[in-house]
Amino acid sequence: MSGSRSRRALVAATLAVLLPLAACSGGGRDDGKATAGDQAARKSGSQTFGELPAESGTPKDGGTVDIAQQPGAGPYYMLPIVPGAFNSTYVTYQFQRLMYRPLYWFPEGASPKVNPALSLAEPPEFSDGNKTVTIRLKPGYTWSDGSPVEAGDVVFFIDLLKAALKKNAANWGGYTPGQFPDNVTSVKASSPDTVTLKLSEAYNPEWFTADELTSVVPLPAKQWARASADGPLLDPGEPENAEAIYTYLDKASRDPAGFATDPLWQTVNGPYRLSGFDVTTNFYSMTANEAYTGPQKPRIKTLNFRPFTSETAKFNQLLSGNLTMGTVDQSHVGQVRALKAAGYNVYGAPRLGFNFIMLNFKDTTDNVDKILGQLYVRQALQHLIDQPGYIASKGMYNGAAAESYGTAPASSPYASKDVATAPYPYDPEAARKLLEDHGWKVVPNGTTTCERPGSGPSECGEGIPQGQAIKFNLFYRSEPQLHGAVSTAFASEARKLGIAITVAPKTFSFLIQNYNVPAAPSKAGEWAMSTWGGFSTTPYPTMTGTFDSKGSGNVGAYSDPQTDELIRASVHGDDRQAVQAEIERLRSELPVLWLPTAHTIWAWKNTLSGPRDTFAALPTTVLTPEYWYLR
Repeated sequence: MSGSRSRRALVAATLAVLLPLAACSGGGRDDGKATAGDQAARKSGSQTFGELPAESGTPKDGGTVDIAQQPGAGPYYMLPIVPGAFNSTYVTYQFQRLMYRPLYWFPEGASPKVNPALSLAEPPEFSDGNKTVTIRLKPGYTWSDGSPVEAGDVVFFIDLLKAALKKNAANWGGYTPGQFPDNVTSVKASSPDTVTLKLSEAYNPEWFTADELTSVVPLPAKQWARASADGPLLDPGEPENAEAIYTYLDKASRDPAGFATDPLWQTVNGPYRLSGFDVTTNFYSMTANEAYTGPQKPRIKTLNFRPFTSETAKFNQLLSGNLTMGTVDQSHVGQVRALKAAGYNVYGAPRLGFNFIMLNFKDTTDNVDKILGQLYVRQALQHLIDQPGYIASKGMYNGAAAESYGTAPASSPYASKDVATAPYPYDPEAARKLLEDHGWKVVPNGTTTCERPGSGPSECGEGIPQGQAIKFNLFYRSEPQLHGAVSTAFASEARKLGIAITVAPKTFSFLIQNYNVPAAPSKAGEWAMSTWGGFSTTPYPTMTGTFDSKGSGNVGAYSDPQTDELIRASVHGDDRQAVQAEIERLRSELPVLWLPTAHTIWAWKNTLSGPRDTFAALPTTVLTPEYWYLR
């Protein structure tokens, strides 16, 4: 995978190559009825690689599936209210959601939309001018102890979430002040299967469902509403009780030694429960929840998630047949044929998200904040990124990516038709001219400095003194090697214009926990740029929480009043053009530097089968192993 955070803010590993096995899904004639997203997908080269095999064999119960973890990306937190410092697609989709199912599930196969079949509730009903939301739970869902999943469990989640955020806004990676749950003026279980939310103002139902309600995870109130392991049940509707309960659960969630042994975590409503966790290696195993009452009881008895320190070690274990499934990194694209010969299916596609180099607008070291705060500087830096060249390079994406210049991926129905057209294409001379036109003396392979300080249109910009050099550090994810290659190429191109960029590797977990302004404000002066991969988005691709000024997922502290207004319109209005206007603003304003959207390629043994849709969803990092079986 290329790294990714879930976008109620995070890395998806990738692979794929334009091999003879590649089959482009974006082809066909344009009859004039294609959506902007369809057209963008064709233009950007958004392909699927390989073919999804048909379901085959006779389903049988039992067996073990060994799944490779991404290097350095093990789960570090248990409670499905994940702090920003731990928030990633791995924690959410390949750990928690196998045990705790959200109110509304997405995607539906490869389609970026809410999946009715896997959702715990019927579609929400909006009334009172979109200020009241009524949610009806489907009948029959139970916790593993046999007690029903009830409306009170939804209310419990919201009570705990409010308590978490009262203690610290960084306690939930999906938080934006003023939005969920701040905008819920009341929540009531009006019957055992019905929850009613009263909102402070009207919201776009499509956004509220796809972005907010998909983050709601019913929690077992009758088992967890305690302030200690042997304490009495408390009423979480009382704020002081909710805070005490949250404090207890949060402490247990930060103790990996108890993940598999603490009775707390054995009450689940998903198809699997945790049965083993090695705190030294982050190996973990899951066992089928025999009491699962969802649409498909799990057939595979055991899932082993095996950790790796490098992509090469992971690939070698695939090639030797010691893993049932895992992702394949771009550096191993040339060996896909060998995997197929070894009995693996290989399939990949772009994930629902976007990749970038994150910029830190709060780093005051060497006036980084003042320099990056100038749009012309960001434009010049983007002109130094050769997306087509990166994609073609065997040392980088190896053909396994698509050009992308915005927050909505080509697969999204909201995508701009220009998502694959660079607003600032690779053009070092254009970058040089931008700097010179704004008062910089460009010294190729030397040190470029500010000659004309000031805030005028031909001056360096407010707060940038005469003689100021342009110097940044750039930390990249140590695995896969792609991130180092891209970072080094970018720094080399910058050096030609006298811009000094010092690159250094860090682990994925270190980057998201430490080089993250909302989660680690004390470290805001330690980094100017970072790249771990990118963000994974929800079906409605507004960047609320991510690029609005107060978003808890706003890792680089980007702030733009016009963007804030556009995001607000996306969230509150019901006009699809609002989110598209937001997307266009962000494309040109460069809150980050755009990188190609890497493809995520999975390999799995041909002895593993199940419905095609469950494998089509793999590039989104979402696993639904309850549908799989060994032939």
